[in-house]
Amino acid sequence: MAHASSAIATVDGRPFFEKALRFGVKQSILSPSRLDSILADGPKGIVQIANHFGTAHLRTDLENARERMVNLVSLYLEESTGSDLQMAALALRDKSFLSLSKGGSDLLKMLHAMPDSTLIGGYSALPEDQKNFLNDKTFASPLSIKQYRDEQALRAACQRQIGLACWLGKKLGLTKDDLDSVVADTVIRSALLVLFVKEAALEIPGRTGLAKLLQAARKKTAKLDEARLNAFLANGPEDFQMATRNAMTHFVSEVIPALRANDKSADALLHGEAAGDYFVNESVSEAIGEYDQLVAKEWHRVTKGDGDDSNVVATVFLLVATGFPPKASLLQREAKEIIQSFRTSGFKSSAVIDFIEAQAPHEMRDDLKDLWLEDLRPEAETHLADLDPEMPDSHMERALRYIQKTCQTSWKGRGRS
Repeated sequence: MAHASSAIATVDGRPFFEKALRFGVKQSILSPSRLDSILADGPKGIVQIANHFGTAHLRTDLENARERMVNLVSLYLEESTGSDLQMAALALRDKSFLSLSKGGSDLLKMLHAMPDSTLIGGYSALPEDQKNFLNDKTFASPLSIKQYRDEQALRAACQRQIGLACWLGKKLGLTKDDLDSVVADTVIRSALLVLFVKEAALEIPGRTGLAKLLQAARKKTAKLDEARLNAFLANGPEDFQMATRNAMTHFVSEVIPALRANDKSADALLHGEAAGDYFVNESVSEAIGEYDQLVAKEWHRVTKGDGDDSNVVATVFLLVATGFPPKASLLQREAKEIIQSFRTSGFKSSAVIDFIEAQAPHEMRDDLKDLWLEDLRPEAETHLADLDPEMPDSHMERALRYIQKTCQTSWKGRGRS
């Protein structure tokens, strides 16, 4: 009876330098004299590396330097030859061992010089940072060839995004200072939005302008004007032209449909969970309240444009909490109705939270909720109540004084104190 046979796959974990060396010897590519030369060069490089990262007077530093040198040579050989052992063996024959080590070091230095994110101007390539990077990647966390290539591809992509963002930003009126410490992807997305909405001026707008563009892009009739895009890209560098067209294709096929399917307001898109998806040009001057009027019309109408006035906000919240229509100021009769409703049924706190979620500008919502839950509600519950038999407030005088002090009121009498 025949026995089934099974093959055991083994992983060759030797450094690529060792593989290439053994291959070169076996194939008679490396002569004995060339091996002697490599053996002579090795200690020189080890001492140099040991002194760079520590000292050549300590055995451990020398041992670490030997490992660092093997990692550097392996990286250079495998990357420069495409992992071809014969080509690597020929490189060992034709190039000095020190130059191969320097080649690996140069690869890591070039890698470190590339940005590791799309944050414009946010990456440091200072000598000390470079040394720390080399220290890590040559010993503690040496890069396999796959890790090196993946990292190189990632950083190259970041570099391309930053380049495209800076080019588009400059063409659309942004300065170098405007782009400092900004995520490149947000600039590109805002630029694509400007280019997609054919009525838009060719400039990156402020908050109000960006909200208008988002609203315009949501219309089903909105379509990309190819001629306008072509005119914008004319005479630009070919790589940026191609990158912009590719980005626009994705924008039209993926971003616009998602934008139209999303029922969130433009305010929520700019300041909610997706905050940061678009770059806002803070250098653009806008009329006070213009943005709020656009994205939070009901809040602006109810507060009469005074949504940052704490007395107006308190008036609106107390009315909503007691079941009355919100407004910016109170008559004395309305204040008494608030007091009576509270003393009968208490506050409906959830109504206030719902009102904030539905009507207030997104960037104010968290602060407004904290104002209601942590300050106004507990304070009002204390001052509007009539629960102390020793200090009755049956005529609401004490409660009315509190409302006059806290809210926007229209009757005369004892003023805010």
